[in-house]
Parts: sequence; structure tokens; C-alpha cells
Amino acid sequence: MKTFAVILAMSLAGILYATPAQAAVGAPNDPNIAFHGRWDTTDPAAVVPKFAGAYFITGFTGTRVSLKQRNAIDLYYSIDGGTDVYLQNKSGTVGLTPSALPAGNHTLRVSYRVVAGSYHGDAVFQGLILDSGARTIAPARPSRLFEFIGDSITVGTTSSRNALTAYGWLTGEKLGAAHTQIAEGGACLVSAADGCTGMADRFLRTSPVAGSPLWDFTKYQADAVVINLGTNDVGHGVSTTTFQTVYTQLLRDVRARYPRAAILALQTFTKRYAAQTQAAVTATGDANTFYIATDGWIPAGGLTDNVHPNDAGHQAIAARLAPLLEAKTAAATALCPTPATTSVRAAAVTVWMAGDSTMMNPQGGVCPAGWGSQFAPYFTSDVTVQNKAVGGRSVQTWLYEGNVTGTKDAAGECVVSPNTYSSRWTATLDGMKSGDYLFIQFGINDGDSACPRHVGGARYQQLLGAMVQAAKAKGAKPVLVTPVAAITCSGSTAVGNRGFLTETRNAATATSVPVIDLHARSVALYNTLKLCPNNGDYTAGAVGAFFCNDHTHFEIAGARQIAGLITTALREQNIPLASYLR
Repeated sequence: MKTFAVILAMSLAGILYATPAQAAVGAPNDPNIAFHGRWDTTDPAAVVPKFAGAYFITGFTGTRVSLKQRNAIDLYYSIDGGTDVYLQNKSGTVGLTPSALPAGNHTLRVSYRVVAGSYHGDAVFQGLILDSGARTIAPARPSRLFEFIGDSITVGTTSSRNALTAYGWLTGEKLGAAHTQIAEGGACLVSAADGCTGMADRFLRTSPVAGSPLWDFTKYQADAVVINLGTNDVGHGVSTTTFQTVYTQLLRDVRARYPRAAILALQTFTKRYAAQTQAAVTATGDANTFYIATDGWIPAGGLTDNVHPNDAGHQAIAARLAPLLEAKTAAATALCPTPATTSVRAAAVTVWMAGDSTMMNPQGGVCPAGWGSQFAPYFTSDVTVQNKAVGGRSVQTWLYEGNVTGTKDAAGECVVSPNTYSSRWTATLDGMKSGDYLFIQFGINDGDSACPRHVGGARYQQLLGAMVQAAKAKGAKPVLVTPVAAITCSGSTAVGNRGFLTETRNAATATSVPVIDLHARSVALYNTLKLCPNNGDYTAGAVGAFFCNDHTHFEIAGARQIAGLITTALREQNIPLASYLR
């Protein structure tokens, strides 16, 4: 219990510590080296920062210290809290102590130089070299972490030391907090059709690279998140409606990942999309999410051009932002106190998923991606998702794979022979334990007039009921889901297009389980995103970013938004699985 409490305290302080297992002194996985920000620690011998403003801190004994760098890189380092020293084009063994330090304990902070959000060189940390017999020391842990999401302004572009002289870094230092800048030069809020990096998506990822792995938000928790986005979207054709919708979703994504954080949505310094930013904050209904007007924050002479602050501009922003962060984080802590380190961890559960291609995992590519493939990142590590959805299946062919014949009986239903369940369903039931969840979504292929996929309405309801009762017998908690809508336009309005809606609701009522009306929620989302009118071209614009080259299947970005509709329903309908959401 003591070990767990220490680890939880480190996590809540917002610091990513290396794994202590048999690490050599000064190696990248030395537990006394604290990495702040998003670092790729996949290779324990070579760790890599992925967003601007990442840095590491450690303590050490002895009189000298050197870095081990794979290839040439520009970097800043500070010893014992002194002024940051700038080194250029350094590789191999990089000495940081041209003169010997006094014998005793020291601290070291290293940050690699960024240019417009990309590291200037090969930012691969391979360890430290200390005096013979010297050792590392765990550094002091800040009690808070502030995360800053933005574009080149948040990166610190055109300021003298980029990330180190940007307002986010300055604010964190001013308040004695850990800090990280999730930012990219030239970035938009929205992933635009012309390729502008969308930070609403990249916030969820390890790096700014499209399609990079999803970030593990259990590695640290932010006490406050400051968002400054919208300066660039206007130049990439992002409508005010789309901007507001995506900003609202970003705020919800941030809240899902950082339940106790204060969230500050800054009015851009150019005032672009100001009304939409404020409306997005209002739409969340979140008492700990705030719209911050920034009029007058940058003084005369505080810009290097018409957009980017210079050093004086960033200092002025930090001076205005720091007291706001103090006040808002104090209020957030009062509303959402940090749980005691001795609290009992929630029981681990598995979410089982039965459905068709709109739910399934991608098969060898990124499209189609079912919403079930994007479900797990919304939850804590206590939830495991087992996605058993298979493309092209009706509820009957999913249940009786290979046993549904091409012949109809007198009632017009496909004959099942032999009448035995598929190995898929029996394996699912065998793996299911008490407290698990089963999400069931069919109804897209079931309307086929021909066997084997054809299922009539009464039979459809009967089969859903049978699945529910089988799961209940295992102590699991079923949730029925109406079929997600395709994109069908009636002029400028998206309209519903699926059957089996009534049958799904009736099955839920008959078996006393919750039903999520994903059909209605998805149609509402398409209208919010203004995906209509559409001329049948599913390859470009907002529709192309959401759907594959058809009107039914999803790109990963679309699948993630559909999964988000399910998580919203969990909260709104008080389905207990919501307690596991990040």
C-alpha cells in the first residue's frame, strides 16, 4: 500500500518517472530522472520528447555531469537553478560542466530546442555520465502541473529561446509548477482538409504526427489546462460552426482525461473565433471550464509581427495568466478534491462488444474503423475492451456463424441448421465475468432481403433478448445500442436512415437493460458538423475526414467522435460504466 501511495502521489504531481527495474545510474530509465511532458519511453536506453517544452530534471552527486546524445542536437541546460546555457549541434558525450562543481548534491534540467514545434536535431536522450562513484538523486516534485495546448504562440516561435521563453513555460516557472506545452507551429484546432494539424486530435496522441499512438493519460494528471487555439483555422477554411463543434468536443476530451483540472479556454490574441470559443465553453456546462478574455494582455511593442509575441509579450501574458491559474486551480481543487492515496482502486472490468463493421477494429488499414476501436482510450486502465464486432454481419450471422442457410422457413426467416452458437459467441460468454459489460449494436445488415443476413423484426428482437439474458446469467451488464446512422442528406439536413430502432428499444424494455440511441445521436452530430448537403463525394472536406469513401464507414477521426457519443450517453443516462471514464 505504501508503494502504491507513493506512485499515486507522483502521478498526481504530474511527473513521469522512469521504471525503476534494475536501472543503471544515469540511464534513461533511472528512477531518479523525472521526465516532464510527453516522452516516448518505449526504448529504455533512448527516450525521446515528442512535443515542445518537454524537459527532464534530476539530482546528482559529484563534480561533473555529461549527456549521452545519439546524434547532433541543440539544447538548453541549467545546473543548480542557474541560467539556462545554450549548446548547439552537440552529439555523443556532451560535457555540461566545463569547470568542476563543488563536491556535494546538485540538480540538472535539460530541454531540447524546438523550432515551430519540431526538435532542432536528434532529440534522443541516452543517459548521463557522472563521476566515478557518484549517483543520481530524486529531484523535488512540484505539487502541480499545468498543460498548455496551442500553436506557434504556445511553442514560443519568434521568442528568443522558443519554448523556454513562451508564456506557458514562464507561467509554470513563476508558479513553481511542472509544465508542458502540447503545441505545434502552424497548427489549427480542426484537422483541416488541406492538411493543417488539428490539435483537437493531437491532444489525444503521443506526438504531433498524424496517426501517432494515443497518449497514456495515466502517466500524469494536469491540475490546469490552458487552451489557445483558433489563430490559424481561419486560413484553412474552417467554418465558425465546425470550429465551435470541435472546440466543444476538445473541452470534453480534456475533461474526460483530467477530471479534476481547471480548464481555461483563452480568447485568441487576434480575437479570431472568440464568440465560438466562448459558446463552446458554455455548451459544456462544466463549472471548472472557463472562457478567458485576453483583451489588452499584449502591450504595445509586444509582438515580433502581427501575430507572434516577443519576449516582452510572452512575459506580459504570463503576468496576466499566472494569478488566474492560481485562482482557478484553487477553485477546481475545492470542487474536485484529490482523492486520498489510500482509496480502494475500482474493480477491473471488461467491455465486450458485439456488432458489425461500424463497430469493429480496423482490418489491416485505417479505414474502415468502427467506433468500438476508439472506445478504450476514453476509459481508465481498469477497463479492457474486447471488440468482437465483425464486418458484414447481422445479429443472426454473428451468433450462428456458418450455420445460417440460404433458405427461408414458412415465417420468412432464414433457417439455422445446426442450431448451435458460433465459437465467437461461446468464447465471449466463457470469458465474461460478473461486473463486465456487453455492448450490442446490429441492425445495419439485418434488413437484407436475402439469406443468410436477413432477419425479421420479431426475430431480431428475440435474438437481442437471448444475448442479453445469456450475459446476465454470467453476471454481466448488457447495453443495447441502436444502429449508427450513415450520412444521408435531405438538402442541408442529415436525416435518419436505419431500421430496427423500435425493435432495439423494445428488446431493452423487455429485458430491463439500458439502450443508447446512437442512431439519433449520430444524426444530430452530422447536423452539428454541417456534413450536409453532400453531392455524393465522400473523399473531401469535413465528410471526407469523417467517413471512408462511402456514406457508412468511418475514418479513425469519425469513429472517435462516434465513440464519444457513447461515452456522453453513459454519463447522461447514469450508466455505471461512466465511473471508469477518464
